[in-house]
Amino acid sequence: MHLLADASMPLVAQLAETFSDALREQGIPFTLSTFHGRQPTPEQLASADLLMIRSITRVDAELLRHAPRLKWVGTATIGTEHVDADACRYAGVAFVSTPGVNANAVGDYVASAISNIALEQGALPAGDVAIIGAGHTGRAAGQRLRGLGLNVHFYDPPLLQAGMHPTEADVHADWQRVLASKVISCHVPLTKNGEYPTYHLFSDKSIATLTDDCILINASRGAVVAEQALRSAKQRNQRLHVVLDVWENEPQIAADLLPWLRYATAHIAGHSVAGKVGGTLRLFAELAGFLKQPDLALQLPSLRRLLKPWPEAVREYRWQTDARPTWQMLASWVRDIYDIRIDDNLLRQATPEPAAFDALRRHYSARAELSQGIVVGGRWLAQREWQNRLQQLTFSHIQKQEQ
Repeated sequence: MHLLADASMPLVAQLAETFSDALREQGIPFTLSTFHGRQPTPEQLASADLLMIRSITRVDAELLRHAPRLKWVGTATIGTEHVDADACRYAGVAFVSTPGVNANAVGDYVASAISNIALEQGALPAGDVAIIGAGHTGRAAGQRLRGLGLNVHFYDPPLLQAGMHPTEADVHADWQRVLASKVISCHVPLTKNGEYPTYHLFSDKSIATLTDDCILINASRGAVVAEQALRSAKQRNQRLHVVLDVWENEPQIAADLLPWLRYATAHIAGHSVAGKVGGTLRLFAELAGFLKQPDLALQLPSLRRLLKPWPEAVREYRWQTDARPTWQMLASWVRDIYDIRIDDNLLRQATPEPAAFDALRRHYSARAELSQGIVVGGRWLAQREWQNRLQQLTFSHIQKQEQ
C-alpha cells in the first residue's frame, strides 16, 4: 500500500512510520513518498493507493486519470472546493476533509488584524461585527472578537435553511445587517451554485454600500471578494480597511492592490503549528478508519506530544495585572502572540510572482496560538465577565493569590 503525500505536511513521515510498523506486523506493506509543489506528477500518481494533500492541490478527473490505483484522498483543510467530489465518486475514490483543525489559527488571525487596527487608530471599531459563516472558523473568529469587547452577529442563511440549531444564538439571514456592520469577516466555502452562492459575494454593488472605515477581512477563499470590485473601491477613494489572506487567482496575487490594502498575507491564516500538525494527525486517524484498522488510530501520538519539537508551539506567554485589563491591554496581548504585521511585511517584500507566494507558504515560520497565553491577576479574575472574556480569547488564566 503506497501513500503519496504533500511534502509540506508536517510530521507526515513520522506518522507514516507508525502506520508502516503496525501494518508490517499484519503482513501489509505500507510505503510513503512525497511530492513538492502544487501537483504531483503522473509518474508519482501511477503507484499511489492513497493521497494526502492541502488546499493548493487540485484533484479532478485529469489527476484521477493518472492514478488508476487510487482509493482514498484526504485533505488537511476545511475547504473542499479543490477536490472534485463527483469525479472521486465516479472513480470509486473515497474523500475526506478535516474541518475545524485550523479554526483556532484563523480565529487568532482575525483577532490580530482587529487588534492591530484598533491599536493604530486608538479605538475599537465603533459598531457591530458581522461574521459570514457560523462554522468552525467563523465561530472561532467571532468568539475572540467578543473577548475583545465587540458585539458580534453571524450571517448564515444555509445553516438556518437546513433547520440546524446553531450554537451561536445570533445567527441570521439579513444581508443588509451585514453591509451596515463596521467589521465584516468572511468564513465560507467557495460555491457558485444554489440559493446562496459565495462566489463574488462581495461584488462592486456590495462593496460600494459598506460604511466608511469598514474593516473587511477575507480569510476564506479568494473569489468570495471580487478583486475587480476592490479596484473600483480604490479608484473612487472609498474609505475601507481591507485585509486579504486569500486571493482570487492564487498563487498570483493582485499586486496592484497591495498599497491600498490594510493587511495582505499569503494564505497563511490557518498556519499555526498546532493547526498544521493537527491536520496531518487528523488525516492519519481518518485513514485508519478507512483501512478498518481502529487500533492504528489508538497508536497515534497526541497532538500535544507531536508539538514538542516546536518551542514556539509550547511556549507560555504570561502577563500580570492587578487591575482589570483595558481593551488596549487585551489587544496588545493578542499581538504579543501573533502579529499579523509580520506576515504582511513578508508578502510586501516578496516579488509578486506565484513562486514567491508558494515559497512564503512552504517556508512559513512556526506560529503560536492565543491558547498559550496565561493571565495572572487579582480579585477581578474571579468575576464571571472576565472569566468569559479570557475564555473567549482562549487565554489560559490563573487566579493570583491574595497577599
